[in-house]
Amino acid sequence: MSKTTWSSKLSFIVTTSAFAIGLGNIWRFPIVTGEGGGAAFLLIYVFLMIGIGIPLLTVEMALGRMSRSTVLVGFGKLGKAGFWNGIGWLGSLSCFLIMGFYVMIMAWIAIYLWECLSGKITSLNISSLSSHFDLVASSLTNVIAVIFGIMVLGLLVVKQGLKTGLERYSKAMMLGLILLILALSLWAATLEGAVQGYQWLLSPDFSKINFQVVMSALGQLFFSIGVGMAVAFVFGGYTHEKENLIESAIYIATADTFFAFLSGLMLFPAIFSFGLEPNSGPNLIFVTMASVFNSLEYGRLVGSVFFLLLFLAGFTSLISSIQALKDSLQDKFKLSNTTALVVVTGLITIISIPVVFSYSKTPVLLFGRTIFETLDYLTSTILLPLGGLLTILFAGYRVGFGPLRLHLEKGVGKIRIKGYWEIVLLFVLPLALMVILINGILNNP
Repeated sequence: MSKTTWSSKLSFIVTTSAFAIGLGNIWRFPIVTGEGGGAAFLLIYVFLMIGIGIPLLTVEMALGRMSRSTVLVGFGKLGKAGFWNGIGWLGSLSCFLIMGFYVMIMAWIAIYLWECLSGKITSLNISSLSSHFDLVASSLTNVIAVIFGIMVLGLLVVKQGLKTGLERYSKAMMLGLILLILALSLWAATLEGAVQGYQWLLSPDFSKINFQVVMSALGQLFFSIGVGMAVAFVFGGYTHEKENLIESAIYIATADTFFAFLSGLMLFPAIFSFGLEPNSGPNLIFVTMASVFNSLEYGRLVGSVFFLLLFLAGFTSLISSIQALKDSLQDKFKLSNTTALVVVTGLITIISIPVVFSYSKTPVLLFGRTIFETLDYLTSTILLPLGGLLTILFAGYRVGFGPLRLHLEKGVGKIRIKGYWEIVLLFVLPLALMVILINGILNNP
């Protein structure tokens, strides 16, 4: 791995936050919050983020910095045996597969952005919006063409290097994300009936809190901060030796959670003010919200801003993943920058094509699921929790709490890592990840 480092601490925090803030923040977090008891769920989520999410993110970034390598080499260096790099391969595989279907969703968003700008969405009858989404998703040639365009754009950004490419564009897009979501949240607050949406999202209902809701919160925070996808490990390797990783992890987790919360303040006042149902998944974005824009006199403008927001959120996650995967292949196989970049973007594109065919008239089914559903299940239910579990076990039982604590304390001044962190590392985090893994498998047959 080269001596590449972030240009500043702010660049590291902003770029890593841009990776963590993605499409799931905008449509999944508000849904699980509302269904899980509103403010009651939010309190549990914040508590779990502090107790589990931030330590998890801190440990993965610390492993990257300790190794000064990427995931395909770093685990072997720290563990003093090459087979430990299998953990890194698992994380890289997860990242490739996730980006394979993630870029398809980005293509849908890009198409809707264009259709909002051209006025097509607002010219449709509300009753035809559901069938229109089916038409967009099943227009395979169009979706694949847009995917190619997105991947070329990602390649061109990352090719410019860490500082002039990923850092610079992530900062600009994060600023755009903040301005857009604040503008849309303020707009939603002006709608008649917005209070009902706030009540659905923010009213505490502790009667809804049960084991599955807590598992939902754990799963959401685990996937939201992006642990187990190789990116946090690689980005940690770029940080300076004496940077306070704990403080950085707190900032990243706070930004990720705050953005997800703002998404709820943007979405649900608008949805409830028009008497629509807060459905999850693609329907929320491409049908429910499209119905809102269709009902507004100025819906063309608001819809265009909304889909631009979504595209930027997705694109920041995509280019961060490309950067981490590209650097990992370079580190492992000593490839040139261009070769590694072409391999990464090419593989993601290749993976995405059979995923697109999940929406053909006769999709191939694997165990009763489309390829899209299969990859989603495989990564979210098995690969990511397993990768996170193996990473934590490796940190706690192979690297050891002592060396990890000494490394983290280099960047925290006079602050010392308390003994309870050892309990969290050796017992709490492995148990939590194991429960997520087992619960996910048992509840997703």
